[in-house]
Amino acid sequence: MILTCPECKSRYVVNPGALMPNGRTVRCAKCSHSWFENKPDSEMEVIKPQEEAKDPVDQPDTAPEKPADNTSSENENDDTGDDKPGEEPSYDFPIQKPKKRRRPAAKTANLPALQNHKYGSNKLGWISLFIFVTAIIGSFLLFQNSITNSWPASKKLYVAVGLADTAQPKVLDVPEVTPINERLQIRDLAPRQENRNNMPHLVIAGNVENISSTEQTIPQLKIILLDENRQNIREWNFDPVKLNASPGEMVNFETSLPNPPANARDISVLFTTN
Repeated sequence: MILTCPECKSRYVVNPGALMPNGRTVRCAKCSHSWFENKPDSEMEVIKPQEEAKDPVDQPDTAPEKPADNTSSENENDDTGDDKPGEEPSYDFPIQKPKKRRRPAAKTANLPALQNHKYGSNKLGWISLFIFVTAIIGSFLLFQNSITNSWPASKKLYVAVGLADTAQPKVLDVPEVTPINERLQIRDLAPRQENRNNMPHLVIAGNVENISSTEQTIPQLKIILLDENRQNIREWNFDPVKLNASPGEMVNFETSLPNPPANARDISVLFTTN
């Protein structure tokens, strides 16, 4: 059964049996207004509490319902309350209100949409983060030389964390190499022209002398033809007849150039290595 407050129009769901047999005075839990409620007109309106709970009454949006003061019908004989003498006692009834469903937020509401988070995925995320950080640190340690070579400024970072090799590099004892002109000398240079197979040739002959105290390897020789202005007009390389020379030994060499340039005025013979 539904009772409506005459003052604030709040509605309450009560058991009709609580108003039997002659009705009683009730009080609104919202505005505290009291009024006398008659018993139900028909016996059919008296229903059991289990049946009453199956058919809840929708509450209006403009007047939200509030429960009356919780006082069961079983202790009505003990409810003296604040009623004045000579007046009928005031009874408050327990309210059986249906549960309201939470309304969805309006489209214009500034609220984020809640997702169903699976908290088990956090473990996988932490594992992935640990693997990523480990890979970064491992690469930082394994490829130290490559990183410092491509990014020299990173060397300061390695020094700061104590990973840089601050030891001085070992210097290999490399014996000093004597210049080749102090070990070998070109002597007896003799250029000449010859006709070979009806073709003029420039023939250049001479000797290479080992002036050192040890055996020397004779490198390739380079012939340079110069004009009257000492400009290079032709050059070529050739190997001597013998590649090794003992101390004090002289090794002959000879090379030729067919159809030499007519403006050649001088010849220079050099070793190809220092």
